[in-house]
Amino acid sequence: MEAIEAAAALSAMQESRARLAAAANCPPERHLAFAGLLGGLVAAQAAPPFVTIALEALFALGVGLIFLWDRRRTGMFINGYRSGRTRPLTFSLLGTTLVLLALGVWLKLAYNIVWAPLACGALTTVIAYIASAAWQNIYRRELRDMP
Repeated sequence: MEAIEAAAALSAMQESRARLAAAANCPPERHLAFAGLLGGLVAAQAAPPFVTIALEALFALGVGLIFLWDRRRTGMFINGYRSGRTRPLTFSLLGTTLVLLALGVWLKLAYNIVWAPLACGALTTVIAYIASAAWQNIYRRELRDMP
């Protein structure tokens, strides 16, 4: 009887992970919202300081709205900094974003290229969209591959 119960428990656990992987399949607009917030954070550096601060506050609110969107859509929010196979991608995106942010600000301040943060923000948006979709695929694959 123990073997049957163990097999049933394992089957139930695998079914649960499969449902979680299905729920973690975000629509393209969710990836775009995330990418827009991250790219907007970089692009906001083109604005005057007080406007930049106001935009950053709006982007922080946007993060909260994405959290609520995910919770309403799937009943959960999956932290991007979680441990697992997704973590290297998360930190690569963070590093890339910080480099592009610093580059945009440096070009603006050192060379008076006021549009540089906008260009860096646009590039960040594209990279963040691709990274968000890739993150989702890695996460879903990780769930399916668990024993």
